[in-house]
Parts: sequence; C-alpha cells; structure tokens
Amino acid sequence: MDNRFSHIEISLVIGGTAAVLMLAVLFNFPLAAAIVPGFLMLTVIALKKGYKSSELWQFSITGIKRNKNIAWLLAFIGVILPTWYYSGTIGHLNDLFLSLISPEYFFTAAFIAAAVMSLIIGSAVGSLSIIGLPVMGAAEALGIPAALTAGALVSGAFVGDRTSPLSSSFQLLSFSVELEQRKQLKTIVPTMLISAALTACIFFVVDQIVDKGSAGASVEGMNVNELLTGSLFVSLIPPLVLSIMILLGKNMKLSFSAGIGSAAVILLFRGVPVSEWLYGSIFGTGALGGFQGMFPFIIFILIVGAYCQIIEDTKMIQPYINRIFRDTTSLPKNTAKTIGVAAGVSLISPNQSFPILLAGRSLLPFWKTHFSKEHLARILADSTVVFAGIVPWSLLAILCSTILSVPVLAYAPYAVFLYLTCVVTMLYSMRKSRQAKKTVSAAS
Repeated sequence: MDNRFSHIEISLVIGGTAAVLMLAVLFNFPLAAAIVPGFLMLTVIALKKGYKSSELWQFSITGIKRNKNIAWLLAFIGVILPTWYYSGTIGHLNDLFLSLISPEYFFTAAFIAAAVMSLIIGSAVGSLSIIGLPVMGAAEALGIPAALTAGALVSGAFVGDRTSPLSSSFQLLSFSVELEQRKQLKTIVPTMLISAALTACIFFVVDQIVDKGSAGASVEGMNVNELLTGSLFVSLIPPLVLSIMILLGKNMKLSFSAGIGSAAVILLFRGVPVSEWLYGSIFGTGALGGFQGMFPFIIFILIVGAYCQIIEDTKMIQPYINRIFRDTTSLPKNTAKTIGVAAGVSLISPNQSFPILLAGRSLLPFWKTHFSKEHLARILADSTVVFAGIVPWSLLAILCSTILSVPVLAYAPYAVFLYLTCVVTMLYSMRKSRQAKKTVSAAS
C-alpha cells in the first residue's frame, strides 16, 4: 500500500488542528475539545492510507501511556501550589523577593526575582501570578515603564519554565526526546546560565539608562529583621524538600508527595483548617487553579499524546523532515534548521505543549541517529519552549499578558531572555562542533 501522506493531507491535518486550537484560545473554548476535530481528521486520513483501526488504536494507547507521567505532574502541580500558598511558602517568598528589589536596579532585580521564583515553582504563569502583580504595582508607583517591567518579568518567568524539573514543559521535553530527567537538567543548564547572565547584564545596563521617575519611593516587602526569623526558614522547607528529592533522582510521585506533605504539616501547625486546604487544593485559590484548573489540560495532554504518536508511527512528516535535514555532519547547520522548524511549529500552535511534542517526536529519529538526544533537548529548550511566551496568539503569552496587564506585542521586544537563548544555543553548538573537530584532529 502507498501510505505516504501528501502535502495537502499534511496541511489539512496539522494546519486544521492548529486553526481550531487558535479559535479555541480566541473564544475561550476548552483545548481538549478543540483538538478532537484534528484528531478525527488525522484518523480518517490514516485509515484511507491503509492503516487499520486496530493499529491506530494501539498507536493512540502508546501515546497516552507515554504522556501519563506528564498528566500526573500536572495533577500534582495543581495541588502543590495551593498547598504552598496555605502553608505560607508562597507568601514568604513573595515578601522576600520584594524586599530585595531596589529602585536603582529595578529591572535587574525584577528579572532575577521572577527567575528564582519560576525555578522554585516551575511555572511561568505561577511565578508571574505570585510576584508579577506586586512588581508591576511597584513599577507604577515609581513611574517606571510597564512594558519594560513586563519584559523583565516574563524573561525571568521563562528561566524556570524551561529549566525547572517542576515545569510541565521540562517534563514534556524529557518525554518527547526520551531523555532521563537528570541528564536533561545537566544538558540544558549551561545555556540557561549563559542566557540568564547576559539577560541580567542587559537589564543592568537598562537600569542605568532609564529614568525611574520618583526613585526615592520604596518597594514594600518583608522587613530585614523578619527575614532572620524562623518563620521564613520553615516556609522554605517544602520547596527545599521537593528540590532535594528531585536532585536525588527520586520518583516524581514520591517527590511531589513529599513537597505536598511537608507543606501540609506546616499549614496544620499554623492553624489552617483542613477543609479550607482541601477545598483550595481541589478548586484553587486566587490565581492558583488547583486540581480542577489543571484537569482540562490533563485531558488535552493525553489527547495530544495520542495525536503525536499517530503522526510519529505513521511517519506522516518524516519524509519532509528527511529532506530538510540532509546534512548529517554539521551540528551548527542542523541547530539552525531545528530552531527554524521549532519557530514554524510554534507560530502555528496556540499552545506550548503541542509544538514541544510535535517537534520533539518528529526530529528525534534524526538527532538520535546522527548527533545526540542531549543536543536536541538543549536546542528545543532554547527555542520551542520559550517561543510560547512571545507568540501573540499563544495561550501562555496571553496568560502572561493578562496577569501583567500589558499586551504581548508591547512586552515582547523587552523579553530579551526569550531571544538570547536561540543565539546562545547556536553559539554553543558552534563551540561543540569546533571541540569535536579538534578532538578528531588530535586523535588522528
């Protein structure tokens, strides 16, 4: 049978899926329901190509099973953030960061504070929900440009969104490139550190140039004496426990259970009613959505897993990937091509998860054969993962914009971390390529 997919068929499946998802974002329609038409279209075309329904069913089950750990992670994130809120962890972190923000170095401090918060909680939206609002309020009080402030905050928020093991995008990338989490962390940290350092330097320069208006105003945060009390250190126990468990390579479910359990002990000790905590964990509190808020995304992730697995197993777009990636020796050239593919997929997707899975699963065979999975993980972390923050119709960018009350197109030019990562990862590949050539020359 001729099971090759034509350009028209691929455009109908991927383009049609992306179009419906964009409409869902525009009209606030559930993404899990919006991807169903694309999934059905993919199934119908695959059946016409000669694939049996039993085969497609098996492909789907495989994709769902592969994504089940991501679904568990989203469920745990939905519960852990409200738990940390009730235990005082999030409040104390917020006060701590605000107390360290100085008007003279406002943009630099805002970037670093958002970066640290996002690394702790693993969420761009979560970190902006916690620290973004008070920082934007401080910017308004000081007469500081809102777009610049939002750019610094979004830059910092994506440091953790791409890097923290608690991040759903980190877990999705780990699955899509089939890389063990500790290896992935070791792989993507170097370019993050370089990009973050350069971003901090840029905002430091901006701090010297931009007029702060009423620079004598202060940013309200925790009193210095309060920082030295035991209350703060107790509040930091849950994220510390979770981080240690993850770094030790413990099971994800066990690690998050420990993070939730330690916070639960603290909140009970501080007198928070169990009923209030349980209600918040399920239905959310404030900007933290709880398990109920995460449930639609869990369903969406499972359907996307089945969708991408069918595309992978039917080799729908593999012939076209092979045409683009013909050079099997140049790491820099293939890095540039991968960034281009990542940008293209991100531009047609209104959701961060979809391009991570689609690009990762589609490009993995080539990178695994000719280079390494580690290189692919690094490049996608520095492109696909962060692009979602500056694509105007991306759900993640829209959420960032809504939280900060600054349009995406207004803050996007100042979200420098999201651009620098591509440049840094490109230079990093060039350096690795030169090192490999020197090694070969020395050996011969």
